[in-house]
Amino acid sequence: MNTHKQPKNINPVKCLTMAVAATLVSSGAYLGANAQATSTAAEKKQQIEIILVTAQKRPEDVQKTPLAITSVSGEDIAEQGIRTARDLNGLIPNVVVNTNGTATEFTIRGITSTNNTEVGNPAVGFHLDGVYLARPDAAGLALFDIERVEVLRGPQGTLYGRNATAGAINVITNKPKNKLEGSVMVGVGNYNSKRTEAMINAPFSDVFAIRAALAIEKHDGYMNSKNPLVGADKNTDDANTFAARIHALYKPNKDFSILLTADSMNAGGYGYGTTKLPLASTSGDAGRVVQASQQANTDNDYRGYSAEANWTFGPATLTYLGSRRESTRNEANYSAGNTARTQFNSSPSQTSHELRLASAGGSALMWVVGAYTFEETNNVTLIGSLINSPALPPTLRVNQSFFQPDVRAKANALFGQSTFAFTDKLNFTAGLRSTRDTTSRVGLSTQTITLTNQTPVTPTTRTINNASVSSSKVNWRLGVDYSMDKSTLFYASAATGYKAGSFFDGVKTATFDNTFKPENVTTYELGLKMRGFDGTLQTNVALFKSDYKDLQVSFRGLVPGSISVVTVTQNAAKAGITGAEFESRWLSPIGRFDLSLALLDAKYDSYNPPNANPPVNFTGNRLIKSPRVSGNLAYQYSWYLLGGDITARLSSFYSAKYYHRPDNLELASQPSYTRTDVALTYTADKDVWYVQAYGKNLENRNVIAGIGGLLAPNAFLAPPRTFGARVGMKF
Repeated sequence: MNTHKQPKNINPVKCLTMAVAATLVSSGAYLGANAQATSTAAEKKQQIEIILVTAQKRPEDVQKTPLAITSVSGEDIAEQGIRTARDLNGLIPNVVVNTNGTATEFTIRGITSTNNTEVGNPAVGFHLDGVYLARPDAAGLALFDIERVEVLRGPQGTLYGRNATAGAINVITNKPKNKLEGSVMVGVGNYNSKRTEAMINAPFSDVFAIRAALAIEKHDGYMNSKNPLVGADKNTDDANTFAARIHALYKPNKDFSILLTADSMNAGGYGYGTTKLPLASTSGDAGRVVQASQQANTDNDYRGYSAEANWTFGPATLTYLGSRRESTRNEANYSAGNTARTQFNSSPSQTSHELRLASAGGSALMWVVGAYTFEETNNVTLIGSLINSPALPPTLRVNQSFFQPDVRAKANALFGQSTFAFTDKLNFTAGLRSTRDTTSRVGLSTQTITLTNQTPVTPTTRTINNASVSSSKVNWRLGVDYSMDKSTLFYASAATGYKAGSFFDGVKTATFDNTFKPENVTTYELGLKMRGFDGTLQTNVALFKSDYKDLQVSFRGLVPGSISVVTVTQNAAKAGITGAEFESRWLSPIGRFDLSLALLDAKYDSYNPPNANPPVNFTGNRLIKSPRVSGNLAYQYSWYLLGGDITARLSSFYSAKYYHRPDNLELASQPSYTRTDVALTYTADKDVWYVQAYGKNLENRNVIAGIGGLLAPNAFLAPPRTFGARVGMKF
């Protein structure tokens, strides 16, 4: 079992939460006389807001960035009740956000990773304020006090580097301002849901300010998993989360600044749950029932510390971004339809440093060069008992454990990108990044066959896991963009991406190879970005074609020659993806319309790995989580009444059928579905307070969010129908 868990009396999550709460309380007395008034929606000029993004490591208008990028503003996050990354699902074309246990799995343009083990890597790079988070469960951090979320589609191998073959996501939090302000929000809903958010921004001088925020969320379990026979009396898929963040900004002049940040989160409660497939019902509570084999429980802590320094001198800006992140996971769980009981503990920690020098602007040549280093260590223990396996008669079970005390990953990279303006309308961009990765693990796995009462019938076998894999790659990007006028941008690009190779459990032999090669992609893209009708209409279109080589595909399977069930990863030799994306926002005389549409054709061109045991041939199958058609249509209307603005919003998302396994097993497919959300918000004059009623997933559809199970597939489900109310105050 894990011996690295933080002692309870110095829990850093609770300490930081208390510190943030103290900051909120101590600063609250100063707020009243400093409230800032803003105009109502009826007084604002109807024009789409210009959003600045940092996708290319410099601030620029999202509509003038020659990339397929969507920026979800902090205002939209608050209005639409986006509380975790999972809530982004359906808002962005060709982006699917699901969960698999505590892991958040991002799929962009049909590319994802379901290898959430300590030696797996995501296909979408997830970043918090520019810091890469290596473990998929870390992407489940609560979203609160957010400035925006940037979602970049397509390989980002030059500026974002490793493990960004599908794209990159960057969550940008609100930073300290030279202004005293604060806010509080309280929400309640069905499933006994309660959420509280609070924020205070306090300038202590003209050059120093602190911003602190916290979020607390609880709700009962969505999955009816009670089983008195094993003492399981609590439902799973619940929430019991405490999160806090504090920024300190020192900016003595316009050319120099230092930002220090600490954040933490504790995810407790009874954890995730799965149910057997096929679902008993595709909608309603009947599809959310399972007989748990033990009472699940979760107690996970996440902590992060970072420092960012910016110094502008002459024609350039020097930036340093360093970070240390740590977490401890303690999870007891079950597998639907199986007598198995599992206990998982891990303590991953990562350290990263990035140093870059960028041109300050004002010339025909814009450039950025930099160096990046990353190191991760982990200590993992997984104990599984009473596992019923198809390789054994029904009277026998397997106890299977993994002890991996020394897991390491390292990455080093040099990168550069430049954009040259041949004219005031025509730009050329070129970029390179050289990366080297090393992953290693030393440990062992054990296996014992027992009776159903856990009496051993065979001696315990031990297998040494001692593996190391290194890989390297030079990625490139070429692009051209042309401004037809001040509000229309055309761009074309070709770019590559790379995901490091690794290994899975077992021992490499002459007939069995437990390593897998790096994943590589080349993507060609054409795009058009337009603003018109006096800034009231914005439309973006992207066409793309991606060629993948050695695409990494993971699934649960047996180690050849044994009954051990592990996460197996193989390389599909080739995969081809073509598609189109359309996004539009229109501030019409009768309200706001938001439309996104995605078309996707994603198939395995060659998937017949020579080392597969048993042999497989999935050539021609569709990639997982890649619906042919998906889209979202939203309508929002505001009117002035009773001294404030009333805003009504209706949003509906549609997805065609898709698969969750590379064999395209019908049992593990997600049929086509719609999900409709509604919200009605009243905002008082000067934005002093607001109240909102909302409903999500009005159809109450049971949507498969991920596939679990030891061998027989079972399903993690997206949230059911939820509804409630929120009230908030701004000072």
